[in-house]
Amino acid sequence: MTSISEIPNPVSTSQATTHEDKPDVLVITSELPWPLNTGGHIRSFHILKALSAKFNVRVVAGVEVADDPGLPALGRNGIRVVPAFQKKRNPLAEAGRVARALVTEEPYVMFNRHNRPAMRQTIRKQLADKTPDVVYLDHLDPLAFRGLFPRVPVVADLHNVYSLLAKRVATERKFPVNAYLHNEARLLGYMEKQLAAAASVLMTVSDTEQDHFQKLGGRNVRLVPNGVDCAAFSKYPIGRNRDQPTILYLGALSWQPNAKAAEFMARDVMPRVLAERPDARLLIVGRNPGPEVNALSYLPNVEVHANVPDVGVYLEQSTLMAVPLDSGGGTRLKILEAFAAGLPVVSTPVGCEGIECRHGEHLWVAQRDQFADGLLEAIDAPQLATEFAERGRKLAEETYDWSVIGKAACEAVAQAVR
Repeated sequence: MTSISEIPNPVSTSQATTHEDKPDVLVITSELPWPLNTGGHIRSFHILKALSAKFNVRVVAGVEVADDPGLPALGRNGIRVVPAFQKKRNPLAEAGRVARALVTEEPYVMFNRHNRPAMRQTIRKQLADKTPDVVYLDHLDPLAFRGLFPRVPVVADLHNVYSLLAKRVATERKFPVNAYLHNEARLLGYMEKQLAAAASVLMTVSDTEQDHFQKLGGRNVRLVPNGVDCAAFSKYPIGRNRDQPTILYLGALSWQPNAKAAEFMARDVMPRVLAERPDARLLIVGRNPGPEVNALSYLPNVEVHANVPDVGVYLEQSTLMAVPLDSGGGTRLKILEAFAAGLPVVSTPVGCEGIECRHGEHLWVAQRDQFADGLLEAIDAPQLATEFAERGRKLAEETYDWSVIGKAACEAVAQAVR
């Protein structure tokens, strides 16, 4: 492993040259956007890469080990990181944070959980070294540090409506967890309203979320959707006309909404699909599945593939992608990746929220109680599925490639500078 002495100084000019004619942007994020294995990391990485090409960017991020591979990886991509080295979390300390959040009537999720002394000290030092033209908050939780820079314009990238996300997850849990999450949703809503009032520019990933923050009083709420690296998926053919129908479900399986959706696919949807197409199979692919998801591999024609090194193998061998979500927030990058890879998609309305795609043009959209019918329709219409996939790829290239999204993010920051 790399020693501390072998890591280049993250703020030295040898790693990233600064230019006085460029505006200075101080980014605050709770964790390194690396590795690129979550939707949040992927979005943050590509947007910060675009911003770093146009502005002098310093990224203050929480880091637990000095030899975190994300530090040199981000540096190689032109992203200058100022690490806030902090201790690894322990259950006792986190229980204390939860208790303090309850007493102070502030949310723990996506807020106080990340309000740690190392972050605060590192931000103070960066502000003392140079007052930035803009402070860029990645997610909602850096709002906890707003008191450190009260007179600096703020741009916030809100990956989700966090209050709505907490409320949706609460409906899937039992007492007392659901009561706690409903209270967290209320407190997150209050913080979202505070941020809407404080920020010069808010960036949201969908028009629905843009409308939400405008109603909260946001002065300048801009749509900067999630994106996809189309070039990375261009090698895959458009459409998948295979003899054996292969349905792909892809997601971070440690995340409760994704795990529940995988169980729904395996236990509720697949028996109905197999009744019509007994040769069909379901591939569940994702990180860190729990025992409930792993147990699905014992069901007929269901495979669970955990922590795979390359999801491209499964994108290539699948007939179509299923996105049966009924909770969550933001924009599902898995749909954009499927579009870019030329893979036909069947999704619930919630699953394709935030994407300018249309049922019967780019994909099939089906409610949960009709999801098996949607999959069977797609399987039985390979030519139509290929046409949808072709339109989906064109949509991804013209509207959602990260080169397009990065320009929109740079424009939002430039407006705050002006």
